[in-house]
Amino acid sequence: MNNFGKIFMLAFWLSFAVNFFFPLLGEYSLWLQWGGLAIVAAHLIECIIFRKQIHASYTAPVEGYAIVMLFGALRTGEWMRKKA
Repeated sequence: MNNFGKIFMLAFWLSFAVNFFFPLLGEYSLWLQWGGLAIVAAHLIECIIFRKQIHASYTAPVEGYAIVMLFGALRTGEWMRKKA
């Protein structure tokens, strides 16, 4: 996983969490909320699709699911490149 992508995703999740508990003013709050929920849904789908790779790559599957929920395609993209 590249460092820029990890930093961007962590910053996004931090801003999503802050916005969830202390909503921003204006339309950016709504965009951040819906964008975050869409990314959560996408990462849940990735967890379902890549469950075999998660169980094979991590001794504790909960850690693997957490990594995929945080970083999504940054992590699963590595598995997709290995297949090709």
